[in-house]
Amino acid sequence: MSTTKRQDLIDRIAELVEVAALLRAQLQGYEKTMTKIAARLENGEPGIAASTGTGIPGQRRHVTEAIEEFEAARHRLRLALFALGMEEGASMSEIGRVLGISRQLASRLAGEAAQADRQA
Repeated sequence: MSTTKRQDLIDRIAELVEVAALLRAQLQGYEKTMTKIAARLENGEPGIAASTGTGIPGQRRHVTEAIEEFEAARHRLRLALFALGMEEGASMSEIGRVLGISRQLASRLAGEAAQADRQA
């Protein structure tokens, strides 16, 4: 059994946890901004005035980037799980069930993991 693939999966899990924390922080900042805008609206401010100066464009961009980073990290984790699982003798279906994904997505990820393994 490859300790390299096992370590890669461990590394990908750590990466996902780190990226999830960054995403959570971005979402919390966005939530605070939206709460501030809602309070201004409740106090009778016009919509545009309530939203002005809150940094929405930058926050939206940062949230979008954090979501994209999270999705990329999650994809790398799935590939690492497929690589290790298949090496350990698990079927594509078993790994797919663990992840709660469709057979089609499991097949695609298994193919990507195998291709990455051949290129390594």
